[in-house]
Amino acid sequence: MSYKIRDISKRVAQEHPEFLPRSERLWLLAERHRGAGITAVIVASLAAIILGTLVWFQRSHDQEALGLEHQAVQAYLDRSFEDVEATKKRLQQAVTTYRQIIEDYPRSPNARMAWYFIGNALAEQRDYAGAIDAYNNFIKQTGTHPALLGLVYQRLGATYVADGNRKKGIEAYNHVLQVPEALNKDQVLFELAKLEEFDDRTSQALALYQRLLDEHARSPYASEAKMRVKILEPPKEESKGTPPEEETQQEESPEGKEKEP
Repeated sequence: MSYKIRDISKRVAQEHPEFLPRSERLWLLAERHRGAGITAVIVASLAAIILGTLVWFQRSHDQEALGLEHQAVQAYLDRSFEDVEATKKRLQQAVTTYRQIIEDYPRSPNARMAWYFIGNALAEQRDYAGAIDAYNNFIKQTGTHPALLGLVYQRLGATYVADGNRKKGIEAYNHVLQVPEALNKDQVLFELAKLEEFDDRTSQALALYQRLLDEHARSPYASEAKMRVKILEPPKEESKGTPPEEETQQEESPEGKEKEP
């Protein structure tokens, strides 16, 4: 009958790993959790592959969107103002290309700006309803950039006014004045003052012109605002008193002279 000799060292190592050297303890720990470690490595590798693929696709999409935007800009700018029909076709081509960017690459930076350029192109075609819709879409999607937001509200206000809706236009202009970092407040104040002046609301127009001068003294609109203030200001009343002619008549009146014999 044969006897199997038990490996006491393995038994001690498993039951009392603290007696082992540090390197052997680490190896034993790795052996125990080998399956979990392999799984973690596989998961991390797959995550890296997926992330890299997404980044590559995003960059590829951004490049394609940039190429489309270049085509749209060319269509918008490269047009003859003498040939009306050709200009309409180029503007429509620009609008179509910008809409393709929005539909095919909605997450690209170019898509966020596309609504603004669509609004400009439609406004030039006097499609005011379409332009208003485009500007409002831009405000909904990219309403956090103060400089751009002020510019879009100004274009929206001008489009409303051109469409005959002055009330909505004035509301859009006033939105610009409420954006703290908007860079076009001086121009908007000037446009609002002109609207008030056109409607014969002289006092309101004067107040807006004066506000422009007070808040934006170096604005390119300041000189014209000064001129409008001088024209619209009521004439100053002359100081009340005895007119000079009456004083002369009183001095020459016979009541103050001695009667001739």
